[in-house]
Amino acid sequence: MKNLSLLSKCLNSASAVQRQKGATMIEYVLLAALIGVVVALALPALTTAITTAFGTIAGEIN
Repeated sequence: MKNLSLLSKCLNSASAVQRQKGATMIEYVLLAALIGVVVALALPALTTAITTAFGTIAGEIN
């Protein structure tokens, strides 16, 4: 009976580890998606700022 109890504990802890790995993977996917959305939203403003800066520099050179 002691061996059965030990086996049950081992299986339960292995299952908990597997659930934790799955949760961690989901967290990383959500974080990557959030970073992608932030980059996609910031890119047009950044492009405009860079274009303006290069235009200003080109105007000063000429």
